[in-house]
Amino acid sequence: MPRTEGAFPTLSLPGIDAPERPLSDTWSRGPALVLIGHSDCTTTREALPFVDRIHRRRTQGSVTVILQDDGASARRLADSLGIEMPIRLEADPYPLATALEVTIVPTVFALTPKGEIVGVSEGFSRADLEAFAERLGVEGPLFGPEDTVAALKPG
Repeated sequence: MPRTEGAFPTLSLPGIDAPERPLSDTWSRGPALVLIGHSDCTTTREALPFVDRIHRRRTQGSVTVILQDDGASARRLADSLGIEMPIRLEADPYPLATALEVTIVPTVFALTPKGEIVGVSEGFSRADLEAFAERLGVEGPLFGPEDTVAALKPG
């Protein structure tokens, strides 16, 4: 079980096409979501378009994805899914995932503007993503009738 409370680690990670920057940039503009995943994980691949939908429709805060991949793999995934949200890279031995006790991907963390963890979801949960979307000011339902994904899927 990942850490469900306390401060989110403030380490620095590189972006796909950007230099290393502190993760605190993510929550410095308000409430935030951080997804930790891997491009080879089918559940991560299913969750990312909906997390990106939150990113595109949010009225406050920010969303960041952290992929446990190399830059080329992360870029291929982002391009194949049409992802627009910021993506950071975490290399083995996964210092962030270790500090957060993440053993399942994807894991999504909801954070306050001070970087405090206020929600965690492992795997894919429509209900959790809806709640996280609401925290970032997304109006209306996140999922529509055309979204045929399961309500829950383990990572």
